[in-house]
Amino acid sequence: FHTAVVQACGNVVLTETVYVLERVMRLSRDTIADSIDAVLAIANLDVNRAVWQDALTGYRTRPKLSITDTYLASLANLTGNTPLYTFDRKLANQTSAAQLLH
Repeated sequence: FHTAVVQACGNVVLTETVYVLERVMRLSRDTIADSIDAVLAIANLDVNRAVWQDALTGYRTRPKLSITDTYLASLANLTGNTPLYTFDRKLANQTSAAQLLH
C-alpha cells in the first residue's frame, strides 16, 4: 500500500503563477484560470480549493481585478471575515466584500 505524499502549495505560488502567465506569457484570463484549475485538480496538493475556485470565478468575470484582489475577496467571503478593508477603489467598487478606507 503506497500513500501519496501531500504537497503544500502556498497562495503566493499560485498568485505568482497567474502573474507570470498573464504578464510574461500574455495568456488570456480564461486560459490562465483553466491552467490553475488543472493545478487545483491535483489530488495530493494541499491548497484551499474552495477559495481558489471562487477566486478564479471572480478573475474570469471581473477583468478590472487582479487575481490577488479576487482571492482576497473570496477568502473574506468564504471565511466570514467581511468587510475586507482596502485602500483600492477598484476592489471596493467591484465586490461587496470590500469596504474602502479613506
